[in-house]
Amino acid sequence: MPTQSEIEHLLRRTEFVARPDRVAELIQKPTLAAAVDDVLAVPGNPGTVNATNPTEWTRGEQLTYFWFDRMAHDSPRPLQEKMAFFWHGHFCSSMKKVELYEPMREQIDTFRFDGLGNLRALASKVSTQVAMLRYLDNNQNFNSSPNENFARELMELFLLGVGNYTEADVQAGARAWTGHTDVWATGQYIWRGDLHDGSQKQFLGRTINAIPDQTRHGVETIDVILGSPTLGNGIVPMGATNVTNRGRETRLVAAEFISRKMWKFFAGTTPPTAAIDAMRDAAIANDFNITPWLRTMLLRPEFYTTEVKQGLVRSPVDLMVAYLYATGLRSTGIAPLWWLEGMGQRPLVPPDVSGWKHNAYFVNASAMGQRALAARFFMWSTMLGFWAGDGLIHLGGGTISRAEAEAYDGQPEQFVDLLLARMRFTPTQTSRDVLYAHARASRWWERISMVSLVLMLPEMNVA
Repeated sequence: MPTQSEIEHLLRRTEFVARPDRVAELIQKPTLAAAVDDVLAVPGNPGTVNATNPTEWTRGEQLTYFWFDRMAHDSPRPLQEKMAFFWHGHFCSSMKKVELYEPMREQIDTFRFDGLGNLRALASKVSTQVAMLRYLDNNQNFNSSPNENFARELMELFLLGVGNYTEADVQAGARAWTGHTDVWATGQYIWRGDLHDGSQKQFLGRTINAIPDQTRHGVETIDVILGSPTLGNGIVPMGATNVTNRGRETRLVAAEFISRKMWKFFAGTTPPTAAIDAMRDAAIANDFNITPWLRTMLLRPEFYTTEVKQGLVRSPVDLMVAYLYATGLRSTGIAPLWWLEGMGQRPLVPPDVSGWKHNAYFVNASAMGQRALAARFFMWSTMLGFWAGDGLIHLGGGTISRAEAEAYDGQPEQFVDLLLARMRFTPTQTSRDVLYAHARASRWWERISMVSLVLMLPEMNVA
């Protein structure tokens, strides 16, 4: 049977927090593999949001709040939403450039519905969605004046990594993707065959665009990169700047590239060679199906080392989910976007096409100060009715009444234990002792504000 430490670590990294009911459920599984399979068993239809706010930007906020509530409260398998957020930072687009809500919702829902499906299918679908067409200017990629932005980033940031192609491949890829555009006012996708370059091309050592269906000419670049029975496996050119990968099959390079990104997102540490090799092999063996690929990572012994368990600072999105879960608050009541931008991570608005960085990137004076302000605001929100309402502190695991707070006045340690139980959070004994000391030095009406101290504990800020 898996250990409690393994299950709690698995859940923190895949489901944002180690919910007590999920820990109790998974610790009864006969093996760690069975627990991982349970985490991976996401619903086929995670639902969507029908945004009704008056402007494009506020509808984007409504989508974000719906997504946070799925992460923190509503999803039976929050890995689905966490994996979607991984892809949002990988195949990213920004509301600031896309400008319309509906294309952004379409892209985010693609990650949510298909994020554990197949990489080839996911990359192909995202490539012609209006959010991506606009964000990387492929809606302005025409045979008379090819725009290379998307073709370059498809290789450099999305599938292969820097230096594993030549400028000739960028040019051929750009021409293969011509003709996909949109109606700017409505955000409707349209195919313009008259703007497409339908000639055969050489791309990563393979001939593409010989098929009659010109709408799929661009997708053939993805097929070559990931390997194709009809087009063959792409080869990193001898003229590529990444000398180590010259002559290697691009599908191997792609599998390693994305495996490293997965590892950094979920584990946080420098990717171990043996783990990346195993993940690459799983990706290739399963033709880039994502679930067995991710499963391989979650079952690697390296994933459960002390270094990994202690080696990942919660991203602002992860932290906000932890706050929502501990307090029981919902996004519409707390408006988490107020705080996220100052912490360095706002969904739907990545900083650039490379997405967000991880781990220590979020540890700086400004970002940590914003975390403290958010913790204090969450504390106030849990106590809105305590003094002049229902007389209760409302938390994720239940309420604390004024009578209970007063009753524990001579037992400050028991009040701390009650507070932690209501917040469904278990700190280390060291942190618990610090809370005890603070409680002993405080009066009962000061103790009730300890919600903010719990939210700022080191264990809350480390996944």
